[in-house]
Amino acid sequence: MDNNIRFRRNVYIILLCILIFGIISQLARSDLVLKYISNDNQMSLEQWEQFQDTVTQVSMLVDESDSVGKHCIVYDSTDELSEKYYKNFKEVYRYIKQPYTLQDTAADTLSYDSCQAVIVLSNMETMADSIKQLEQYIESGGYVFFARMDHPGPVFTKIYRKLGIVNYWFVIGNNDIEFTSNLLIGQTGKKFADDYFYNDSISVELDHGSELYAKGELSPLAWRYDHGEGAVFVYNGNNLFMKSNRGLIVGALSLLVPDYIYPIFNAKLFYIDDYPAPMSSEKHPIITAEYNRNVASFFKEIWWPDMISVAKNYDLKYTAVAIEDYNEAVAAPLPAYRQEDLTNLIVYGREVLKTGGEIGIHGYNHQPLQFREDIAKAYGYKTWNSYEDMGAAVREVVAFVERAFPNYHTVSYVPPSNVLSKEGRTALKENWDSLRVVSSLYEEDHEGFSYVQEFEIAEDGVVEMPRITSGYADSPDMLWLEASIMTAHGYFSHFIHPDDLLDDHRGGGKVWSELYKDFEHMLDRVHDTYPWLKSQTSGDAAMHVATVLNSQLTRSQTDKKLSVEIDNYETPQYFILRSKKKIGRLTNCQVKLIDEHTYLVEAMDASFNIELK
Repeated sequence: MDNNIRFRRNVYIILLCILIFGIISQLARSDLVLKYISNDNQMSLEQWEQFQDTVTQVSMLVDESDSVGKHCIVYDSTDELSEKYYKNFKEVYRYIKQPYTLQDTAADTLSYDSCQAVIVLSNMETMADSIKQLEQYIESGGYVFFARMDHPGPVFTKIYRKLGIVNYWFVIGNNDIEFTSNLLIGQTGKKFADDYFYNDSISVELDHGSELYAKGELSPLAWRYDHGEGAVFVYNGNNLFMKSNRGLIVGALSLLVPDYIYPIFNAKLFYIDDYPAPMSSEKHPIITAEYNRNVASFFKEIWWPDMISVAKNYDLKYTAVAIEDYNEAVAAPLPAYRQEDLTNLIVYGREVLKTGGEIGIHGYNHQPLQFREDIAKAYGYKTWNSYEDMGAAVREVVAFVERAFPNYHTVSYVPPSNVLSKEGRTALKENWDSLRVVSSLYEEDHEGFSYVQEFEIAEDGVVEMPRITSGYADSPDMLWLEASIMTAHGYFSHFIHPDDLLDDHRGGGKVWSELYKDFEHMLDRVHDTYPWLKSQTSGDAAMHVATVLNSQLTRSQTDKKLSVEIDNYETPQYFILRSKKKIGRLTNCQVKLIDEHTYLVEAMDASFNIELK
């Protein structure tokens, strides 16, 4: 009898558990749970506004009377190439927060007194009157970065032995660069070979005392040479005016000046453009052949589970930027949303959030917020009828996401096809109260169609935070950008589109199983090369990037100690330290070896010290 009672009781308990599980599952699927999905833990709107009020414009150009830790940049205002070099170096120095003074070979009497380092951006031949003084500066313990090599002339002939060169011949063209060191972090032994890397160089033979960092197939490209009490770093080329080569600049500076430390963002971001978005029920040959499904079923049953899997395996936090509709409406009143598209946003958006990701906005539709007919024609788009219509589109898509997630504040915007006009940028800010970050492209666009960004806090308080690389598979240009920006900023920002598979160019004609293998290979490589990167969503990263941009540094060092003071310190910040010395006692920071003589430093206070042995 007792056994029967216990049996019935166990059955009731099991049935009750099943009932409770069913109720919880239904609640999880219902709209009720959406009311409690919130991202207020990021930072409240009030806190964000308070932060914006503290934003300062950080300038690294110092007064001539300031002689502490400054670099001296030498350029030629009459030389177009030198001007382009300075424009690029100026941004680099803003990011690494290194004070400098500017000297013009065309107008100034050059002086190297009190310079921690001298950065030569002019043709060496313009420095004839001060080259002897520069030699003495090096011999006395100074550091000089020769950032370009031109056709050899009398000045070069006079000084080349002190640059670590024993023989030279003529100018050649290089289509490749191979790293014999970690000039770019994590790239020792890696070779990049493509027209993308073309560079004019002098054919040279190096002194046995020169420390080679990179070479081309035809000549050495980068080396350091100790001379007297000081040293020179030579970049044997003329392409450091390119934005994509900033990692070479930061790498050279940090390997030239002993025990050099500079700030980075330390962020790993991953964007999915056009997702969640309306899904087509049509069939596509490349999907039908492999999975016998239509497009919508493939993305639901194959692609998205695979994306969730790699997110778990490789520590990715997706920032999925949504599209409300793919119509071509460019004038109000705009077509109302369809219930099936709202349901689609709820279902997939909720799964994005469950993985620790973020929902951003790509647009009401896929028509970029701009008025230029040539851009519209190039991409097959339409131009908006008016500024007011742009504003209506912004309000509609913001409201669309709020219908799906009433307590969720969207903060991130990615422009369709990376196109955004000045008027469109204004329309975003004026019609979207919670907007905090715009993420478009970093690399220069020679056609002038794309919205190209620097990392900065705009005058309206929105963080400009570009994305760097794209695609499911590695390519030479993307690999180079990744490596360069990783050294310059400690920042990985990648984006894909779900329909890359359906595009002959973006998908390379591969089926999904092949692309997925390429994708895993790429993520494996990134994880193995930069395991220290901190995975973040766009909104979280924007707040950290903003605090880093808004801070200022004071460096001081001796042979045995490095000290850093951070003004406007808000949250823990990260740095790269290059030093051949051993790390000793630490104060208010943590240090981790991430490459040979290369350390990741986490500062946990506005003032920190590192003992060097």
